[in-house]
Amino acid sequence: MKTVLRTALILLLCAGLTAARNTAVGEVPTLLFEDSFDGTALDNTKWAPCPDWVRQDGLSVWDSSLVCLNGEGQLVLRAEWDEAVGRVRAGAVRTMGLFSAGYGYYEASIRFPAAPGIWGAFWMMCGDVSGEENGARDGVEIDIIETIANERGVSNSALHWNGYAAAHRSLNSGEYGFDIYDGRFHTFGMERTGEGYYFYVDGELAWQVSDGLCAPCPENGYMKLTLESAAWAGGGTAACRLALPAEMQVDYVRVYSTRPK
Repeated sequence: MKTVLRTALILLLCAGLTAARNTAVGEVPTLLFEDSFDGTALDNTKWAPCPDWVRQDGLSVWDSSLVCLNGEGQLVLRAEWDEAVGRVRAGAVRTMGLFSAGYGYYEASIRFPAAPGIWGAFWMMCGDVSGEENGARDGVEIDIIETIANERGVSNSALHWNGYAAAHRSLNSGEYGFDIYDGRFHTFGMERTGEGYYFYVDGELAWQVSDGLCAPCPENGYMKLTLESAAWAGGGTAACRLALPAEMQVDYVRVYSTRPK
């Protein structure tokens, strides 16, 4: 009997040490945020529509009326051509003031439309992106995925810092060739650590940026899911107008303390 008890105690001790070791090296991710977009109304404790805001030299405006849940478990952002003013109206949401986090892993499952001049994005604003005194350590815009030039089947990731004026700096992944416009949902993730940024498409490492190129901003950031358009990307052309309306659908968004393996 004593032998059995001693064996059980040893096993429990070993299990505890293993759990502690895994936690210490960050091998046990903690789920910090999750939205599977169930129901028929946006969860206003997690998301808010981006304020109606004219963007991209006036060709695009975010419109809160073009944000909805479809009742089938997806967030829907819609883009439409407004003939009366010659502008694209599109849906956009953000977690500003509701949820923010620092280092960790951010992932969304998204079905993007292929529409010339229109692109969808999953991105973050971290710290003070307008700051120009300490480089990327002040703040960084992290474009986890952007679908610019989707009519050519490409996408990209990017980092922006030092504001958006003369001091602006950026890094771009270049064009990805992943087949993400096949009508299916695909996962897009980014892990931010003290060593750098790591971008994933369907679980595959697509791009990474080391501390030496762009220091990981330690400040918390909030997430954005958006559609928009611009003339420089082909917005407003006959092909663009013909492709509208278009929808970007989001199946889930999750944030973990570290990337699940």
